[in-house]
Amino acid sequence: MERHLPVRVLRWSGRAWLTPGLAVFAGHAGHQDWHQHQAHQIAIGIDVPVTVECLPRQHTEFAVFIPAGVRHRISGALIVSIYLDVLAEEGQVLPKTMTPIPINIAPADAALIADSLKAGAGDTRSAVRKALQITDAPPVADPRLAIVSTAIYQGMVRREELAALVHLSPTRFSHWFVEQTGLPLRSYAKWLRLTQAVRHLASGEPITTAAHASGFSDSAHFSRTFRSLLGIDPSSALAEVSLH
Repeated sequence: MERHLPVRVLRWSGRAWLTPGLAVFAGHAGHQDWHQHQAHQIAIGIDVPVTVECLPRQHTEFAVFIPAGVRHRISGALIVSIYLDVLAEEGQVLPKTMTPIPINIAPADAALIADSLKAGAGDTRSAVRKALQITDAPPVADPRLAIVSTAIYQGMVRREELAALVHLSPTRFSHWFVEQTGLPLRSYAKWLRLTQAVRHLASGEPITTAAHASGFSDSAHFSRTFRSLLGIDPSSALAEVSLH
């Protein structure tokens, strides 16, 4: 049976920074429903530990790593939340696990990430890499993953086209993609469309325009996807969050 955290009426508020492969939120955590995003997440509690609830248990720690595809929800006060695309270079250094686990992040590095989101304060990607102790380019487990990653970021998402790039049959490619990322290509493509839509919103476009530009049939389709992947509807999530 799923346990339920106390319902919190506080809205999400703070700052969010997005770039292909990486997103960071810093601010006050509000209410969210159960959800499972298709990206790795590191949730960090700044003033008090963050609680990550998943089945069959929950973790209350300073920092918790949540692998992509794990159904969960988080509770905290002032937090930093890092979302790492499964194809992102930084994701290669994360633990190989199918369940949430505590992760070692220095408090000073977490504060540096939060401070970097303030206008003109610093380089957020560099702050994240410092927190993850990345000094050089992480090794790629399979060189073909870099080829596929580049193609997807350039807009190629059809399985047949991607399979041909790495000389695999479409069926074998589907299995290989799951082996490399832990996600089906369809699930990953849904997350990619969502992040593209949010980046359009960050540039000031209306929600309907952003939804259509990112492959959603309409704003309602985008809102349903946003809620299923992030546990909250976009209007509530973004009302008091400054996007960059």
